[in-house]
Amino acid sequence: MPSYFHELAIAAQAARAAGQVALGMQGGISSSDKADGSPVTPGDLAADQVIRQQLELHFPADAILSEEAADSALRLSNRRVWIIDPIDGTKDYVAGGDGWAVQLALAVDGRVVLGVLDLPRCGVQLAGIVGRGATIVDAAGSRGLVAAAVPSTTMIGSNSTRNAQALAQIRAALPEFAFTSCTSVGVKVYRMLCGEADLYVHGRTIHEWDVAAPAAVLLAAGGAATALDGQELLYNTPHGRCSGLVFSTRADHHALISRLHAAGLDARGPGAA
Repeated sequence: MPSYFHELAIAAQAARAAGQVALGMQGGISSSDKADGSPVTPGDLAADQVIRQQLELHFPADAILSEEAADSALRLSNRRVWIIDPIDGTKDYVAGGDGWAVQLALAVDGRVVLGVLDLPRCGVQLAGIVGRGATIVDAAGSRGLVAAAVPSTTMIGSNSTRNAQALAQIRAALPEFAFTSCTSVGVKVYRMLCGEADLYVHGRTIHEWDVAAPAAVLLAAGGAATALDGQELLYNTPHGRCSGLVFSTRADHHALISRLHAAGLDARGPGAA
């Protein structure tokens, strides 16, 4: 089994450099809408360029799937695909907040093997190799191991309008969970690994670039990251999307999924695209 230590080191450096570039551009930055209605800023594009340059330099044979670049079907024939979200949580980024992350993962044969989450405004980076553990580097530069925290019976999610129907159904199915919110999936996982929450359920389809790096870090830290039906999440699919997901740091992960199914939340979820 490959160690992926070299790949993780390059990915961590690239994510940190991209995050610092985006952070330096954050104040007063404006956004425009892409064809799908999602926002994009010069910071997103600059961060994407920094990461892409490093990956193309060190791993020229690998494919890349990025939110901020045109997709190519050629990636489907490549065993190794880097999945990038240069800024996950662009709305928070534009608002001048700290709830955004640079996300970078490597998938091999459809499965994530490593991930990096860089939170520039928090001065924190999480990185991990699935099956080998995860680390966190704090604002002071101290490095330590990170592991799934003690369950807190708190669900984290997004209060966006498009998630409202699915979220209402999820919360009704699991009423014992308190609720807290943030936008970025990477920030959600960071907060889960800090012990602020222990469950994240997304009941709609979601892009692979939103999911891959957070899932890899969570898995590396000993958490669970599955599809809404409890099966393993797969990546580098033709459509580049996952049909819902469940992230947790809980031993009863699959029991919670059974309760969601009993409440009528299926593998696609309400409002799935």
